[in-house]
Amino acid sequence: MKEVKLGILDCDELAVELQSDYGCYSIMFKALFKPNLQNVSDDIQYVRYDVLAGQVPRDADACDAYLVTGSKTGVYDDASWLPLLKAFLVRAYAQNKRLIGICFGHQLLADVLGGKAEKSDKGWGVGVQKQIRQSSLNWMQPMPDALKLLYSHQDQVTKLPENAVCLYGSDFCPNGAFYIPHRVLCFQGHPEFTKDYCQRLMILRQARYAPGQFEYASKSLTQMLDEQIVAKWMIAFVKGDDEA
Repeated sequence: MKEVKLGILDCDELAVELQSDYGCYSIMFKALFKPNLQNVSDDIQYVRYDVLAGQVPRDADACDAYLVTGSKTGVYDDASWLPLLKAFLVRAYAQNKRLIGICFGHQLLADVLGGKAEKSDKGWGVGVQKQIRQSSLNWMQPMPDALKLLYSHQDQVTKLPENAVCLYGSDFCPNGAFYIPHRVLCFQGHPEFTKDYCQRLMILRQARYAPGQFEYASKSLTQMLDEQIVAKWMIAFVKGDDEA
């Protein structure tokens, strides 16, 4: 199979205190995918776009697929770069590009494709969260009954786009992952986070959480994660294996 070119639309800068160890979201995703790309035929070429600096592809054909990262920005915010990104994603979807969304990216893709994302009245979701499988797809194997990932969000997808299939959800976050066949794959959780990164991020943000939430979320980090299962799904999706 030919090499696949994946454009990573990097929608945030990491906290200054974390940049020396983690760099940026693009670096974190490359580290996530690496264990599943051992063969030459599995090659993915990465192209990073600094969306905050106005770097958005002029032509959706610049890459085969695109991944929209997390961000402190909400889909409803008045950020100068957001209209440009939204317009690009609408064009890319119209041109049948495969699109992956993580956290903010998950919310933004839902929003631009006719769904809705907004700040949840349930507050922060942080630490390890468990979501329950809502649908079963043959190409997503293994597909466990429950999926555990690291989370850090206040906003949620409250309405799925038309034709979207809910993959995983919970009482706290009903639309935790969704799929539009051969087009879009999105997750509210952060498979690219490591436990160390999540802990350090929570320390920086703990004053924003509800009483006791930081301690509870910190304890949750002892649980096993399913990030490599999600990484495998994302790679398969980028390569078009869901059409087999």
